[in-house]
Amino acid sequence: MNVKNRKCIRKLSLKSLYANRRRNLIAIFAIALTTLLFTSMFTIVLSLNASYETYQFRQVGGYAHGTFKDVSPEQAERIAAHPKVKAAGARKVIGITAEGVFAKIPAEISYMDANCTKWSYATPTTGRMPESGKEVAMDTAALQLLGVTPELGAEVTVSYSITDKDQTAFTVTDTFTLVGYWDYDELMPVHYINISRDYADDIEAQAVKTGLQPFRTDLNVMLASGTNIQGQMEQVDTDLGYTWDSYTDPNSVRIGVNWGYTSSQLESQLDPELMIAIAAFLLLVIFTGYLIIYNIFQISVAGDIRFYGLLKTIGTTPR
Repeated sequence: MNVKNRKCIRKLSLKSLYANRRRNLIAIFAIALTTLLFTSMFTIVLSLNASYETYQFRQVGGYAHGTFKDVSPEQAERIAAHPKVKAAGARKVIGITAEGVFAKIPAEISYMDANCTKWSYATPTTGRMPESGKEVAMDTAALQLLGVTPELGAEVTVSYSITDKDQTAFTVTDTFTLVGYWDYDELMPVHYINISRDYADDIEAQAVKTGLQPFRTDLNVMLASGTNIQGQMEQVDTDLGYTWDSYTDPNSVRIGVNWGYTSSQLESQLDPELMIAIAAFLLLVIFTGYLIIYNIFQISVAGDIRFYGLLKTIGTTPR
């Protein structure tokens, strides 16, 4: 309303708000509580999803977005430098033991770098990662199965089968020095027995001399986001000139997506009915919030319209 006596209008409005202060306070609290309701609902949903994903990651054995499988050093370097890859971690598996005390839950003997160790829940809580020679780090449950007390510097003897890219070959028994350990997670699919890079390279050289293939190196990656992981990884392969669907093509870099992420599960199970259900739920939530706040304002504004209508009826002019 464009009038000259704004001071009078302002005074009238403030007096009107004060006269209806109970109604206005109820409206403010109703809007605030409605906002809190929907904020809490979305927060709870996101928290439940985060807890569910963490549970899934523990079953998978790590929370990296995905893995580029069986890569050469040159391929690993190119992939790690790609703009879509925010961080990369290498892992070289040299053997496995699935007999005797490890018959129920196998143990994998491998070298992991710092990133891969972190993403695989294998960071020592006591001690450190293996750095050279016959140093080893493993979980407390694996140590217990081997009859070793978790103490830094303890001698750990492990027998395992050498595994190259294609086959499981001969058995090796070595004694290591324990330099780090952590509590075992009952949901983990394997026991991680982490060795130094020096030891892994030495065993690989011995295996190649006997006619075996080089050990398999996998590159775990964290991407720009956790959505459309499959598409992002395929795009990395495409940009670098690799394929991802062949076991024999030397120019193929196969990919594995971490199914622990909710987005990965939704993408693999995506269908029109599910999309319609999700869209309908979101629309219902938005529409419900709109109606609640709209009705609150409508009740408040209706009273003000009646008040100003009465003013006009008794002869009040814009001036």
